Amino acid sequence: MIKLIATDMDGTWLTDEKQYDRQLFLREFEEMQKRNIKFVVASGNQYANLMTRFPEVLNKIYFIAENGALVAKGKQILHIDALSRELYQTLIKIASNYHYPAIVMGLVSAYVKDTNSKAYIKEMRKYVEHLELVKSFAEINDQIFKVSLTVPENKMLTILQELQEKYPNIGFVSGAADSIDMQTKGMNKAVGLEYLSKKLGIKSTEMVAFGDSGNDVGMLKYAGRSFATGTALVEAKKAADQIIGSSNESAVQKEILKLLNI
Repeated sequence: MIKLIATDMDGTWLTDEKQYDRQLFLREFEEMQKRNIKFVVASGNQYANLMTRFPEVLNKIYFIAENGALVAKGKQILHIDALSRELYQTLIKIASNYHYPAIVMGLVSAYVKDTNSKAYIKEMRKYVEHLELVKSFAEINDQIFKVSLTVPENKMLTILQELQEKYPNIGFVSGAADSIDMQTKGMNKAVGLEYLSKKLGIKSTEMVAFGDSGNDVGMLKYAGRSFATGTALVEAKKAADQIIGSSNESAVQKEILKLLNI
C-alpha cells in the first residue's frame, strides 16, 4: 500500500519552463488526501522557492529541501541540519579553488558574489525565492545547508569524481547536469524521508519516489518503489526501478494517476 509519494522538482516534476500541469495535480492530490497518502516535494532547491510552487495546497504537503537538510510541513519547519562552521569554511575554500560560479544556500537566503555575471545571477533566481549579493562568502551570517558549483556540463563528472577522491569526508553529488552540490557527508533526500518515516510511522516500503539527478539517488534507493525520468542522469536511472517519460510530458503526474488507479 502506498502511503507517501515523494518527487524531485527540476527535471522531474517541472517542465523546462518551470511549470507543471496544476489541474492534473490538484485532481490527483484530492485523491491522495482521501486515502491519507502524504505528498512530499523533495528537492535540492531552497525551501522558500519550493513553497511558491504549490500555493493551493501549501499547508497540506511536506517539503524536503536542500537535499534533505531541511524538512517541513507547509510553513512549519520540522527539522534542520545545517553545516558546521568548519565545514562551511572548507566548502567555500574549495569553491574558490575551482573558479566557477558558486551559490551558498542558507535558511534565510541564498547568496552569490556580486562579481558574478548578470546572466548567472538571473539564472539562479529561477531556483531561489530569496537571493542576496555579497562581496565575500565569509561575511554571511546564516544557517548554511550547502554550497553548489555551476560547472560546464562536459566537465561535471570529471570534477565530481576529482572532488570525491580528494575530499572523501565531504558529500558531493550532481545537482544537475551542470552543477555539483557540496555538503555534509551522507546528507541526501533519503535522510529527509527517513525523518518523515519515523515521524509519520510510514515504512520505506510504503513510499514511492521520483527523480532525475545524482542528488536523487539516495531517495530512489530508499523508497519501496522508484522512478527516474527518461532524461535523468545515468546514476539516477541505475538507482530507479523503472524509467518513465520526461517532465515536459508530465510523466510523473501521469504515473501517479496510474499508481492511484484513476
